[in-house]
Amino acid sequence: MVEPTVPVNEPVMASGSLSPDVPAAEVERLVARVEPASFRPILARCLSGTVSPQVALMQMVCESESAAVVRAAIDEVTARTDADSRATDSIVRDRVDDLTRILVDHEDGVDRIVDMLRSNVDTSAPAATVEEGVAFCERLFDWSVQQSEEASVAMYSLGSPDLLGRATDEVVAQLERWGMLGPERTVLQIGCGIGRFERALAGRVRAAYGIDVSTEMVRAARRRCAGLTNVHLEKCSGHDLGLFEPERFDLVFAVDTFPYLLQSGPELVERHFAEAHRVLKPAGDFVIFNFSYRGDLEADRADVRRLARAHGFAVVEDGVQPFALWDGAGWRMRKVGD
Repeated sequence: MVEPTVPVNEPVMASGSLSPDVPAAEVERLVARVEPASFRPILARCLSGTVSPQVALMQMVCESESAAVVRAAIDEVTARTDADSRATDSIVRDRVDDLTRILVDHEDGVDRIVDMLRSNVDTSAPAATVEEGVAFCERLFDWSVQQSEEASVAMYSLGSPDLLGRATDEVVAQLERWGMLGPERTVLQIGCGIGRFERALAGRVRAAYGIDVSTEMVRAARRRCAGLTNVHLEKCSGHDLGLFEPERFDLVFAVDTFPYLLQSGPELVERHFAEAHRVLKPAGDFVIFNFSYRGDLEADRADVRRLARAHGFAVVEDGVQPFALWDGAGWRMRKVGD
């Protein structure tokens, strides 16, 4: 549920559609002395154009667990921007306006996310055993989907169906660009959540399968995908892909699922790489969006390359960040051996 995708004290690589386009000195002048200090690098990334306002708001909410503190910080930056007449700040003004507008438009969603964070149901602590980790994920997502279906699968959606739909469309468009979809292809998502991708892909593939460890997530997904005859949704054990026979799928993909597999235990990650290889057809594709939430993209790249080599995959795309709204990193792998 909680997505600390970038530690607030570390730099972030620009997403594919977002790159710095404002001088660093301009941004530094506006965010200096903003409190709490942990907000400054988040706001700097947003105002410089390397993360979207939605992601910046999500990170500030996660950091402070206070909508009031977030509002105060944005108001302070707004006041500084309004007081500065430099023409070069016009882009920054637009981004500050976006932050304010999105916060106002999604105030109820932000308040709900604050309540979810303050509940302390979630934790980033590694599980003692795989069994405990899987059981924790089942409890967490059974609970979170009942608080906000949209925020339970993407906190940067701020609980908004519209923002979640836009983020979903970005991922689907990337899968299209990579040639992952088509009327002859059968696809499987590990960790389908509320079925947003199955619904989006139903008209683009022969069959879309989704599995999730959470009973309540699967229930929500089935409701949202009702009437789509080529969508198949099942509760799984969380330990493997044992519901499926070998060489069943053209594509296996996971969106914000591997961080929870990793939290449950490295052996569970190894098992899912092996299982993905087993259920993919020859030369089938394996796509991961976000391998971990530790905020170290180079470490994630090294781990994915190691796992790919060990389990018969060639890495085609290595931790790319092609999105405008979301800051997720993606890996595309192809099955190359038995």
